[in-house]
Amino acid sequence: MPNKAPLSIAFFVDGFTLKKVNEYYRFFHPYHTRLDFRGLKSWARHEALQLFTPGRSYCTMECHYYHPYKRPQMSRATYGLMGLERELHHVGFNVHYASGMAQDRRSPNIGLIDDALTLASYGRMDVAVLFSTQGQFSVFPERLKAAGIRTLVLGWNFAYPKEDRWISWRTDPCLRESCDYYVAMEQVANLPPPVPSGRTGLFLR
Repeated sequence: MPNKAPLSIAFFVDGFTLKKVNEYYRFFHPYHTRLDFRGLKSWARHEALQLFTPGRSYCTMECHYYHPYKRPQMSRATYGLMGLERELHHVGFNVHYASGMAQDRRSPNIGLIDDALTLASYGRMDVAVLFSTQGQFSVFPERLKAAGIRTLVLGWNFAYPKEDRWISWRTDPCLRESCDYYVAMEQVANLPPPVPSGRTGLFLR
């Protein structure tokens, strides 16, 4: 019997969503920490294998992070952003800055969709994993499905008090309902330790 080819996974992280999630866990959640990129990558890999190829443990995986703004030049944010970029590269993420939007405007980087479709056209993935809550990406699962690519969406729902009002953050229903699998990551994040052997936790310690 011929060996089965490894599952090819492409992991796309919407930096706009990640920023909001990290702000919540750092400032409003009892954890008071942020997501660990290595742990997030490890978790996404394991979940995709379990959902799409149960019983198999080998895959190839490429990871892409999409900043919600243009590449900074000379600004106060440059040092912090370059540190973030180094951290992402260190754990194997390709970094993509936005184009065609104002320097001070922060919104989802929809270049992610075009890049995903390009990878699909070159046969570089069997499965696409998207970390996002944003309705701008609601066409992501549908367009990839038309290209024969299955999708897993990692979304977040949470709410917290800020000053005199409640802030609510929810995954867009169209994005959640159009993918093959959806994972409510706020539930995963609240699962108690220990972390399984060989796995990395989702949060920095």
